[in-house]
Amino acid sequence: MTALSAPGHLPGPGTYPSFRLPAFPRFQPALRRPALDELESFCRTWLEDTLRPAHAEDPCAWEEFLQQRTTLWNLLTYPTCDPERTKTICHWIDILFRIDDLFVHAPRPRLDQLGLHRLDTALDPEQPTSQAPYPQVLAGLAQRLRAGMPPGLWDRFSQETKGFFAACRTEREWLDEGTAVNLAMYEASRINSVAGGCFPLLEYGLGIDLTRELDTVPDLGRLTYLVARHWIAVNDIFSYRKEHYSGDTVNEITLALAADGGDLQDAIDRITQTVTDIEDEFCTLAEQLLGDTDGQPPAVIQYIQALHWAIAGNLEWSYITPRYNGRGHTWDGRTTATVVLTPHRTLYLPEQPCPPATPTHLDADSRTSPEEQTPTRPTS
Repeated sequence: MTALSAPGHLPGPGTYPSFRLPAFPRFQPALRRPALDELESFCRTWLEDTLRPAHAEDPCAWEEFLQQRTTLWNLLTYPTCDPERTKTICHWIDILFRIDDLFVHAPRPRLDQLGLHRLDTALDPEQPTSQAPYPQVLAGLAQRLRAGMPPGLWDRFSQETKGFFAACRTEREWLDEGTAVNLAMYEASRINSVAGGCFPLLEYGLGIDLTRELDTVPDLGRLTYLVARHWIAVNDIFSYRKEHYSGDTVNEITLALAADGGDLQDAIDRITQTVTDIEDEFCTLAEQLLGDTDGQPPAVIQYIQALHWAIAGNLEWSYITPRYNGRGHTWDGRTTATVVLTPHRTLYLPEQPCPPATPTHLDADSRTSPEEQTPTRPTS
């Protein structure tokens, strides 16, 4: 185990830490829904109008957050969801991105001022909601979500979201107290702080409720877990520059270095192998479920197809986002590179000729064709 503290300079060629980023065994480029740019602009405007007043004391940090394109994560990760419900999903998860940042970096009095220790009240109609900004905004969104979810789905969403809030509090305590954290502790917490509530939101966006199926088909829960674990590994690789320079050491790379030794490249290689293993298991399990001779309900098929896109969307967004790669970053489509982690920008230096990925676009009429929407296992 390692005590969490500000990281030092990591080994790597040149002035800054660097590593070779291998090409992930991608399913295929992320799916882009119709009017994606318009939806991203709409949701960004909503976020700015709704929460900018709460951040009058830290306008620079707020502006930096708005540049991170968190809404695009939602649009790439939930590309087959209903457009109107997608707006609510975007609002909710955009706020969770900001909450995650605040728990890492904001002073404790600021957390109290914004209501981040009273977030559970936004999900419980039996309790008076805190009047602080974040619980108030979440309570309004929660009311909309609850109206659109069957009771079983709402109960799962509420429980998982409270798990997200609890994981954020736990990880802040680890940092404040210099707690010795191992990889098992980290993974148990991170499953909640990365994915808490995201999969019930996927069901909400698709207009389905898999509460019964998740109880009767254990492999469906395993498939969902594999997507969450894939998100964690991918995000920890791409977010490492941001976290390394900001002093946030709740990261799988930092913990892998402490637990297993070796250099930064060794840690990257171990985690990318984890990603490959997860994808292999996911593909095998998904094929088994979809190939069940008894057949699967249409909602289960729809959900499994959407999980494929959730993996592809998170991965592509990780290449794109200024949140990980620095303000002003523009991705050139390269998936294999020598990555250099400077304080202000991730540099993706060419290692060998590599054709850019071509975005996949979802035509308005293609939403009803699951065969055309389902990504396939890569052949190389």
